[in-house]
Amino acid sequence: MHAYTLLRSNVPQESVLGPQLFLLYTADVATIAHGYSVSVHCYADDTQLNASCSAVDGLTTTTQLLRCIDDIDCWMSSNRLKLNADKIQFIWLGPALQLDKVGDVRLRVGGVDISSLDHVCDLGVMLD
Repeated sequence: MHAYTLLRSNVPQESVLGPQLFLLYTADVATIAHGYSVSVHCYADDTQLNASCSAVDGLTTTTQLLRCIDDIDCWMSSNRLKLNADKIQFIWLGPALQLDKVGDVRLRVGGVDISSLDHVCDLGVMLD
């Protein structure tokens, strides 16, 4: 099973940072994620966090993702960036029988409750 989280930071469209410079500027996000054994993929102001686990470890993995997101949020705040909690999407990917074992897991980031979705859109691709 994979827990997949899509984070979006709040970067103004007219930002002086182009996409490549933004990626260099935010390279520390990957270092933070790897410290939690979370895979990360960044594109422009989108960041995807991925963690694999068995169904019985869903709660542990969710806690691990939350700690990772909290540290990324702190890093962003200290670097004049803002994690846009309203745009976070969270989905579990895996076989239906295993997904039933996970149950309803919620994330709480920046005062916003995020429920696991049955589909998310990532760079124009629908994942379900």
